[in-house]
Amino acid sequence: MRNIFVARAFKEDANAQAWAFRESGVVELNYGFTSAAMIYATAFCQFYDALATTAKDVDFADDDTEVLLMILEEIENSAFTPILVAENSRNQWRESGRIYAAHPALLDLPQSRNEGDYHSFVSATEEFAIAHEICHHLLGHTGVTHRRRSQVNALVQERLDRSGAQEICSNLNPDQLQEIEADVGAFLLIAGELSGQATRGRIYRSLAGSMLALVTLGHISENWISREGPGETHPGFIDRFDVMSRIVREFTIPLTRGSIGDHPLGLLLQFQGFISIVLQFWMSRAKSEVKDPHFLNIFSWMMDQAVELEKELNSRHNTETSS
Repeated sequence: MRNIFVARAFKEDANAQAWAFRESGVVELNYGFTSAAMIYATAFCQFYDALATTAKDVDFADDDTEVLLMILEEIENSAFTPILVAENSRNQWRESGRIYAAHPALLDLPQSRNEGDYHSFVSATEEFAIAHEICHHLLGHTGVTHRRRSQVNALVQERLDRSGAQEICSNLNPDQLQEIEADVGAFLLIAGELSGQATRGRIYRSLAGSMLALVTLGHISENWISREGPGETHPGFIDRFDVMSRIVREFTIPLTRGSIGDHPLGLLLQFQGFISIVLQFWMSRAKSEVKDPHFLNIFSWMMDQAVELEKELNSRHNTETSS
């Protein structure tokens, strides 16, 4: 990638963009995107901490219903407040052209999360945004000629085919399809698949960065649903998330569980819960018939999904062992 250059920008939208200059590719990452990534990383950390607290510390068999409800209300507030503050701040950010965290809920990490983990999370989100734009160059979308263009295109199309995501892509226009291809290429690039050096750690980093980047962009731009028409260049968040979820599943399902019983699909499930809350809050404000989410409902759904995932992973392990 010697002819691709990456730079920081401080004007225009909170996003990243790729463009060609002579025979070279240029990628610009706007600082507003980094600010937004920091905000949504905090929101996800608070949500994750609320999940962990509920799973470990809440005794649902407690006979004191009043105390139990008070505990659950406090947990729900800790999980939902950062999301609500970001939701309510979005119009101000868009009008001013600046994204910033002025509310304590967007600045304070849960006690269980250290600064190093948090900044690693933010940098993974930035990496995905940059990798997405780099892949526009690698895939030939910007007119830059790259020697690995055919190879990268083949790998991306193979993953789209194997994951079943082509049915979503068939409803998109050519520009929107290029965005999907760049998303997939970015995931594979960070995971190490494009260089043949994929590792478990890189896969986790690519998963976290891609999911947080997509929900950050979707929430800031309010581009949740794909719109038809030749002027629509980007698919909506829901389509992008659906495709990436399929890619992640197809890519990671063969992996065995880690030393503590972890699996990348467990992390994907956590993001599915987080994103469902963000979406439902947005929908409850866009449509009067949609109600605000309830943390306990989300938690219960995630526990059910975790049980099904455990069964599937055990079944795959038993099948592989017996064969």
